[in-house]
Amino acid sequence: MKANATLIKQVIGMVILFALVLVAVIFAEISFNEVVCKGVEITLDSENEKALLSKKDIKLMVSEQGTDYFLDKPITQISLRKIEERIKRIPLVKSCEAHHDFSGVISVSVKEYKPIARIVRSTIGTSPFPDQYISEDGKFIGTSPLFTPRIIVTGGPYFDGKRDLQDKRGKTLIPFFQFIENNEFWKAQISQIIVAKDGGIVLIPTIGTTRIDFGLPINIENKFKKLFIFYQKVIPNKGWNKYSWVQLKYKNQLICE
Repeated sequence: MKANATLIKQVIGMVILFALVLVAVIFAEISFNEVVCKGVEITLDSENEKALLSKKDIKLMVSEQGTDYFLDKPITQISLRKIEERIKRIPLVKSCEAHHDFSGVISVSVKEYKPIARIVRSTIGTSPFPDQYISEDGKFIGTSPLFTPRIIVTGGPYFDGKRDLQDKRGKTLIPFFQFIENNEFWKAQISQIIVAKDGGIVLIPTIGTTRIDFGLPINIENKFKKLFIFYQKVIPNKGWNKYSWVQLKYKNQLICE
């Protein structure tokens, strides 16, 4: 009998607890429905030396260029998915997450791309975005009026009509640009990269008149090791302008012409 009474008390306690939780959830939902938007807070995550995006421009996209006002609007009537989709239309935006809570503030977290190269103006042809940064996944992401990062400049016939580097041949250029971007020595030594129609690469050094025929972007590390030998052994003895061309595209050979 005593055991049954204890069991009954436990069941009653659980029922009461469940009822309290249910009431709390209903009350919270009712209360949340009464919350109105108090503003928008932007958090910008950038790996660049300076941000390429402005919080002001992001806020404009949140409100669809000011046509969709949120202030004093019930928070439950505001679509977070729609806000994220609007912001992701900015080419420089890599990712975006939006959320809101009982404070009534919409919090938007934006991460921008870190470009690995810049395509110069004359190489895009009829593209609506004449200059383009290249992202780490091969997308063309426009440029920024706020800041110009110190990245390698590229151009050439290969980019005519291109909208990204996400095809098979384009993807081979991405690790090549990344290699230079992550190597301070070569980043300082190379002023421009010309890419031919077939994907072959010519490097324009910062100093001197020598051109470097890199060939296709394969065996990247080994080719740069050969080029370093040229910088270390040949230039100190022959000078910067002795040769017109340095050929790296032949296996196990460094040819100076």
